[in-house]
Amino acid sequence: MVITDLKRTCPRCRGSGHQPGFSSLGISQINYDGRCPECAGRGFQLTELGEDLLKLLRPFVKEMIEAGQPPAGANPPPGSGSHDEQSA
Repeated sequence: MVITDLKRTCPRCRGSGHQPGFSSLGISQINYDGRCPECAGRGFQLTELGEDLLKLLRPFVKEMIEAGQPPAGANPPPGSGSHDEQSA
């Protein structure tokens, strides 16, 4: 399996993820946020196989992320990047 089996370049923005404007009913419209409406600014679209793989892996990734986070309200472990210490 190669990456092209999972995603393809967006045909509307040709992979850039940006589209300054678009035509709706023959009238030019401004695209205020600049993101391509077809691919949501990603520059690619998932294939059917890519969608299926994402659906399969999403619960496992979510579980891994939640397992790595401390419970709400817990103090961070010492040395975790918090620089509250003052030098003398």
